[in-house]
Amino acid sequence: MQKNLLSLIFISALVLTSTAHAKVTYDLTGSSGTRDGESFSEIHLGLNWYLSDWLNWRNSVFTQFGTKIKEVYGLDSEALFSWEAYTSARDLGIELFAGPGVRMASEKSNAAFGKAGVTFAVAGLRLGGGVQALHYLEERQDKDGRTLPKDEVQTFITLSGGGSF
Repeated sequence: MQKNLLSLIFISALVLTSTAHAKVTYDLTGSSGTRDGESFSEIHLGLNWYLSDWLNWRNSVFTQFGTKIKEVYGLDSEALFSWEAYTSARDLGIELFAGPGVRMASEKSNAAFGKAGVTFAVAGLRLGGGVQALHYLEERQDKDGRTLPKDEVQTFITLSGGGSF
């Protein structure tokens, strides 16, 4: 099932990039935050399809790692509703975002989630932060074999850069 969903998302992304009015962007994002009470770092390579000025369908492959947590990798797919204010050259601005998503990941870390945050843009760089609430679909364990909760809230700070097609 997970393989079929990944194929569907990949094919959809190819079709979407050929749509005449679609705005498609990519980004590389690094973030740091807390998960299950432990610090983690995360790297995402994202593809964003802006259906409108206020709706972004984002798909990103990621890896999450830390000293006390098991390394997790996978795909996040989310619908982000946003409001933004940029200068005419788009070199300075602010964006508020929020929306639901699904995480298909290793280490029994498949989850449904909601995310919200703010991003500030200066030239080609973006700095932001936010909160993500996850509900995991399976029982998980940390590196020490302790059972982790099915629900958690992550806080994060991000630094990203990217471009558009």
